[in-house]
Amino acid sequence: MANRFDDFIEKIPKNIHNNTRTFIGENIAVFIPDTYVFNKPLVNKDYHFVIFHSSPPLAIVNNKEYQFKNGTLLCMSPGTEITVKFIKGKVPIKYVAINIDSGFLENILTKIGGNKKIKPVIHDNQYSYKTLDLLEFFMQEFIYLDYPSKIIIESIETQIVIQLLRDMGLDPIVNKINRSQEKSYVEQAIKYIESYYNSNITINEICNTIYISPCHFQRIFKNATNKTPYQYITEFRISKSKEKLKDGKTSINEIARQCGFLSGGHFSTVFKKKEGQTPSEYRSSLKLKK
Repeated sequence: MANRFDDFIEKIPKNIHNNTRTFIGENIAVFIPDTYVFNKPLVNKDYHFVIFHSSPPLAIVNNKEYQFKNGTLLCMSPGTEITVKFIKGKVPIKYVAINIDSGFLENILTKIGGNKKIKPVIHDNQYSYKTLDLLEFFMQEFIYLDYPSKIIIESIETQIVIQLLRDMGLDPIVNKINRSQEKSYVEQAIKYIESYYNSNITINEICNTIYISPCHFQRIFKNATNKTPYQYITEFRISKSKEKLKDGKTSINEIARQCGFLSGGHFSTVFKKKEGQTPSEYRSSLKLKK
């Protein structure tokens, strides 16, 4: 029986397609190949997603060279041309290709309030385990049942599309919630840093306090402040130390301890790198200005 994804399947060499696990619904087709189609330009009339479980070969997409990464999600809009460059030797080839009917995806995107125009190539996003779970449910419906439920398949297809859009940051509702959450995380982190700057603060300690993963925290903190957490901590410690250096009675070593530096020597090294002079030189310059 003909299906709407036959046009794409016909572009795949038979020897490759015959060794590909294939699951085709009304609006989504999932392919699990054991190799790539090398050195052959492929143009898909649907949305084409790829989940990389291993580092892929170099690819040319719309005449631009890309080196996609293991653990990321690639999305290509209809009409995008891709050519995978041949590589010598045995390398791990693990990926999942997903074709989604363009009308089906765009209809869902419109319903959730998104922009119907999607870039030709979106990559370097992390796929979620929710997406993998939904794909597994989708495939199981075909594996274990002679007559898969059309209603269940369509329901899972809708969930897959929404989750993929979320993974790519294209769900406006989730984005709005995420931005609010991220702002709160950063504000909590800054409050914690400014309260405990004089102790040995670690990224894990901050993350355990505000309940967020270190990787996610470092990304959103840098996006919000244009500084890494360590840069922010160091700069805040320096600013506090400059306040204390105005008091000529407190020793450099004591100021270092009060501001969270490992030692007087460490404090002097960090201070000079940031300010262009040692703490002692800075204190002397303050006296000259009086």
